Amino acid sequence: ATVLHASSDNRAESVVVAETVQAFITAMDSLRLQQKAVDEVQPLIADIMSSLGKAPNLPADFEGLLKMRLWLKKLNEMRAMDEIDEDDSRQLLFDLDTSYSAFHKHLAG
Repeated sequence: ATVLHASSDNRAESVVVAETVQAFITAMDSLRLQQKAVDEVQPLIADIMSSLGKAPNLPADFEGLLKMRLWLKKLNEMRAMDEIDEDDSRQLLFDLDTSYSAFHKHLAG
C-alpha cells in the first residue's frame, strides 16, 4: 500500500535510518579509496556512532555500536596526522561491513 501522509514519527525514523546508511557507506567508500589519516577517518566513525545512537529500538549491546565505539576510542588516542596501517584499514572495513549488515538485519526485524 502507498502511504501518502506518513506520521512525523515515521518520517523522523526514516531520516535517522537514511543518515545511518549514508554514514556507513561514506566510511566504507573512504577506506576503499585508501583514506587512512586519522583526521579523515575519525569524523566518519563519529558520524556512524551519532547516527546509531539515534536509531530506533537499537539495543545497547548492538554489535555494530560496540565495534564502532572501540574504533572511535582507538582513533581518538591517535594524532590527527597519524594514519591507520593496512591491517587496521582492512579490519575497520570488515567491521563496518559486518556492522552495516547487522543494522540491516535489525531493521528487517
